[in-house]
Amino acid sequence: MAVIAGYGYYRAAYPQDPFGAPPRGASPNCGPEERYKFDVTIDSKEDFINFLKTHEISHWVRLENFKDAKSEEVDWGWVMDAAKTENTGFRTFYVLNYNPLTCSGFTLKMTGDGHVSVYGCCGE
Repeated sequence: MAVIAGYGYYRAAYPQDPFGAPPRGASPNCGPEERYKFDVTIDSKEDFINFLKTHEISHWVRLENFKDAKSEEVDWGWVMDAAKTENTGFRTFYVLNYNPLTCSGFTLKMTGDGHVSVYGCCGE
């Protein structure tokens, strides 16, 4: 019950933010969380994947763990399989966990109306 109340507090305190709270700051080897807004409508996982194929979001959005070992090209089928959707209230989030460069544990979240969050850690 406290988790729900806490989530409700963040939603009430940051009603205009699609992620419900201000961006996370930096800590040793992590963040800061990057946020962007694109003029796009995403209605499906297919739209989300097509957006990733055609847009440079951040230097941290590198899908190294989805590259085919032989061709060094991103296997978009693997990306599609890994992409998830989360529904919270009236909003759908498209979520991809990935490993850029030599890092691990990054998460990219995108709303249907083009808000993007990129956050992760690199190192120990």
